Amino acid sequence: MGGIFSLDGPLMQLLNKLADLLTLSILWLLGCLPIVTIGASTTALYYAVMKMIRGEGRVSSNFFKSYKQNLKQAIVVELIMAAVGLILFVDLWYAFATEGLFAEILSVAAFAMLVVYGAVLSYLFPLLSRFYYTTGVLLKNAVLIAMLNLPYTIVILLLNLAPWLLFFLRPDLFFRLLPVLVFLGAGLIAYVNSLMFQRIFRKYTPKEVLEEEENSLHNA
Repeated sequence: MGGIFSLDGPLMQLLNKLADLLTLSILWLLGCLPIVTIGASTTALYYAVMKMIRGEGRVSSNFFKSYKQNLKQAIVVELIMAAVGLILFVDLWYAFATEGLFAEILSVAAFAMLVVYGAVLSYLFPLLSRFYYTTGVLLKNAVLIAMLNLPYTIVILLLNLAPWLLFFLRPDLFFRLLPVLVFLGAGLIAYVNSLMFQRIFRKYTPKEVLEEEENSLHNA
């Protein structure tokens, strides 16, 4: 029993991990407050969570480092995606507000594009947290990587939508879990997603970068 409750035991490791995710969830919420910085805050969240999984550095330091480093580009990407999302929602609203065959075709096309949009959006900021891309290359690679890793993409997208699905399907349960979702949800979702992103991004990371990271981990 002593091993379970020791400082290096599994229980303490779990509690430390939950404390880190709680810290990151709160930092993410605070970083999102200006609204236009949601992208930068999400990028910083994924950067810190992936570093946490690899056992590199302190979560708060990693969060602020990425937030500052990627702020400008994340805002640009967020504004682009907001504009695209607005167009898709207007198309969908127009399709539902009108009747006829054209409206039905438009609604199906708009809904399909929204699914693709959500999938690409799920990859954008995690990619920005991991790689140095120009905005154009970032957008292109998010589309390609999402399509090339479709099974992972479906799981990641559903996980990102889980709080909203819970709200619409079980609002009573949603409001019961609201404190957990607010203070721990972002960190938990990012953590589970990052376990998948680590595997996906490894395929697109130069070999010398992987070797350098492994060496620094062993020497830490």
